[in-house]
Amino acid sequence: MNNKILLIDDDELMLEALDCFLMMEHFNTHKVAKAEQIIQSVNNFKPDLIVMDIRLDTADGRTVCDELKSETSTSHIPIILLTGLTFDEIAYIDCSADAIIGKPFLNSSLLHTINQLLK
Repeated sequence: MNNKILLIDDDELMLEALDCFLMMEHFNTHKVAKAEQIIQSVNNFKPDLIVMDIRLDTADGRTVCDELKSETSTSHIPIILLTGLTFDEIAYIDCSADAIIGKPFLNSSLLHTINQLLK
């Protein structure tokens, strides 16, 4: 069975690029572009991992991450946050994410992080 990855980003181009790349890597993906759809999508899709942008349309990915990590039903799901912040700014991010990756990133680096978290 292919691992299920929920992709969350309000940037449609980034969402499509992530989706295409991860599908080629044989992951089962589901895309979410609106923050208000996140909880329903998590509950319905039941992802093995979440890749989420920090800056969403009406929410902060760090807050969403912390909310998901505080719920018993979703706390086990690894979460990778993507951000356009600099490396120095990333060091000061305080949230429950399992990994934070700066943009732009190499697909190979994202894939490595995903595979490490899914072990």
